[in-house]
Amino acid sequence: MLLVKTSVKPSMIEGMGLFAGQKIPKGTITWRFNPRFDLVFDKTELENMPEIQRSLIHSHAYFSKEIKKYIYCADDARFINHSVNNNVDCVGSQTGVEGYDVANKDIEIGEEITMNYRQFDAYDENSKEEYLNK
Repeated sequence: MLLVKTSVKPSMIEGMGLFAGQKIPKGTITWRFNPRFDLVFDKTELENMPEIQRSLIHSHAYFSKEIKKYIYCADDARFINHSVNNNVDCVGSQTGVEGYDVANKDIEIGEEITMNYRQFDAYDENSKEEYLNK
């Protein structure tokens, strides 16, 4: 669940993006897994979903390197776009539970919040998708 004030707006990176609604100092935890807001699905559950639901999960969820399940953020965290020049890093928990996200630099109000998907998504970690190089 997001722990900082944000808004969703059109992004120059891709579609819609997540933007800072407050100044976020370097080191601030911006997101932490919360089972009341972050839904977890295993591969079997996804396979048994209707196509429209599977499509939503494939578009807006990630496959966790930590717990080997899909995580769908019910809040606006699902709009965080990828960048190799990301301003938020994923910090692994090393306990078998999802980690948390932390600002790796000061983020100004109105600045797009970005992450490097390779840090936390098992499918993107070694993917050859071109957008992951930007």
